[in-house]
Amino acid sequence: MDSLHNIFVFLKVAEAGSLSAAARAMGISTAAVSASLARLEGKLEMRLLNRTTRKLSLTSEGSEFYFRCKQIAADLEEAELMAGRASREPRGRLRVSMPSTIGRLWIVPHLSEFARRYPAISLDVTFSDFVPFTIDNEVDVSVQVGELQGSRLAARRLASTRYVICASPGYLEKRGTPESPESLSAHDCLAYRRPRNGRIREWRFTVDGVKRQVPINGSMTFNSGDALVVAALAGQGIIQLAEYYVRPYLESGELVAVLGSYQTEGYDISVVFPRQGRVAPKLRVFVDFLLQLFDTPAWSEAKQTKS
Repeated sequence: MDSLHNIFVFLKVAEAGSLSAAARAMGISTAAVSASLARLEGKLEMRLLNRTTRKLSLTSEGSEFYFRCKQIAADLEEAELMAGRASREPRGRLRVSMPSTIGRLWIVPHLSEFARRYPAISLDVTFSDFVPFTIDNEVDVSVQVGELQGSRLAARRLASTRYVICASPGYLEKRGTPESPESLSAHDCLAYRRPRNGRIREWRFTVDGVKRQVPINGSMTFNSGDALVVAALAGQGIIQLAEYYVRPYLESGELVAVLGSYQTEGYDISVVFPRQGRVAPKLRVFVDFLLQLFDTPAWSEAKQTKS
């Protein structure tokens, strides 16, 4: 590194035309400039500069050395600029985890737009419906539904969900339409078992402004929201799921919402990533992309009204 410093001093002297002018430009003493030149000439075992009382000029060897070093200095400057741009430009492989239904219906269809904006980012997407308490070493960022547990995680809320109670038209025609949460006791209600703890999720309602949990009756239990949707489409019973699961089928008429006046809120959807001093550009732009995508969730009634 000392040799590199001496070379830069030599270049500055050759361009400034004198030791004192080079010293002023570099903010060091004339003696320090002279010492650097002496060390460089001693190492090269050649004279680079002709020094007289009136002027300073390059020797023939010094002139050739100057042009070679000038090119090297230019290459170093360009490399530094490129490295600076690389540290600011979003690029590289980003490992993303997301729930299968949210990913399949509401995120993956829009990833082509993200790829168009940031062609230097390579996405590695994993679907997982089991929400861990933290992010493992195989994932950079995760979309999660529900209560967040990891204190070492940074989180941004993307959207809130509502629970929808629905069934197929065939089921309702055969069994009738429930008019209150209590009337569900006469229906086949398909239950959801939480994968994390194995517990059956009670159904949630808002009755006279008060949130209530109501136990249900039914002969089928699933640990998959997608499986609940398939069972409901087949006319096997009534389901209660977050709106993002069933919105496409409500719009197509394959499922019909019931007990709408008793709807209640579900869990939040968040994007989480490890806490770190400086967020990598590739991670920052992906989080911003998700925030923009979920600004008004595509499954929400507000979105349907706008469109």
